[in-house]
Amino acid sequence: MNVRRIALAALALGLSAGAWAANRPAGYVTICSENKTCTVASNTNVAFGRADNFVYKTLSGSFVCNEATFGSRIAGGVNECSVPSGTSSSSSSSGGGSSSSAGSSSSSSTSSSSSSSGGASANVTLQAWPGCPAYAAPSGTVPLTASIVVPAGTTYDGGGQRFQLTDGGQSEGQPPVFLLEEGASLRNVVIGDKAADGVHCNGNCSVYNTWWEDIGEDAATAKGGPGTTMRVDCGGAFLGTDKTFQHNGQGTLHITRFVADNWKTKGGKFYRSCGDCTGNKGPRTVIIENSRIHNHQTIVGVNSSYSNGSPRDTATLRNVLLLRWNGEIEVCSTYKGVEKGSGSSSNLGSEWNTATCNLSPSDITAIDKTGGSKKTGIDPGNGPDPAPVNRIQENWTY
Repeated sequence: MNVRRIALAALALGLSAGAWAANRPAGYVTICSENKTCTVASNTNVAFGRADNFVYKTLSGSFVCNEATFGSRIAGGVNECSVPSGTSSSSSSSGGGSSSSAGSSSSSSTSSSSSSSGGASANVTLQAWPGCPAYAAPSGTVPLTASIVVPAGTTYDGGGQRFQLTDGGQSEGQPPVFLLEEGASLRNVVIGDKAADGVHCNGNCSVYNTWWEDIGEDAATAKGGPGTTMRVDCGGAFLGTDKTFQHNGQGTLHITRFVADNWKTKGGKFYRSCGDCTGNKGPRTVIIENSRIHNHQTIVGVNSSYSNGSPRDTATLRNVLLLRWNGEIEVCSTYKGVEKGSGSSSNLGSEWNTATCNLSPSDITAIDKTGGSKKTGIDPGNGPDPAPVNRIQENWTY
């Protein structure tokens, strides 16, 4: 098999990272800064980190906001401890820089390394991105008869259980398994083969350590208005047919440390900015970093123009690993967005280093299954597989 190892871009992004990086997850409030002592109510989810990178731990009582408590820290600046908005907490100005937590930890959603485990409804290797929680077979399954609505400013922690709603096909108009209102957070969830329309986000929201063993209509849909951000960090999605992430609203969809593999269908789009929504308009922004995307026909589909003159979309990709299964993949495919009922959204071709497609071949590590460079802009080569690589259980020789 032909392989090209392309130098990975350093993740000190030269673009305006500061414009969208945050020191707390969406829907969280900071309670103290690094090395200070915080106090929280019993069994409170606490985030520790900075610049859109966080580790989470369930704590009770007083603890020191530091690496010793959480097991790791995000380099490059002062980390913060934050809790879901509305959570009871307090802090003090003193704290030992190396002391351990004084609070009791009932569970931790961090992992220093990735591991593999077969899912009940997905015949793939579920290998998390390094530094993310490893996939674990769910301890139980929760059958649902309606969507779970996560109210504004609250967090829903699924405890690693599998959730099933209805269907698993591509029929339009299915309800989501989870509906996140403004400022809501979802974490530690597994969505099974009755995946309906996955997760809907109605504004600012965060999705952490969520696994789709089998994608239904779509894995997740960003529906927030201008200026909102849907953040997806850690987890993975498998067995998609059409789209993994759909962007129907405006604002930003920011995806980090995610793994995806459509190993069964070898097709579909990882991200699509809606081509023909009602009232369809931009700008929409998608940011994908430190992620592994295999067996997708298109990585991102964005509207470089709209029939109504709305501002163009922007896609930024950094440190993305992908498997090119037949030499036909488009990394950043551009379209003309249209109003629903006004015709089809036409494909305008793939782009690199443009105002719409903010990426270059150095941002992508491509693994060739059969060789060739049609539509990719990346020539095949002969080098070692980049790590990490998701090993697909199809008897393929790498």
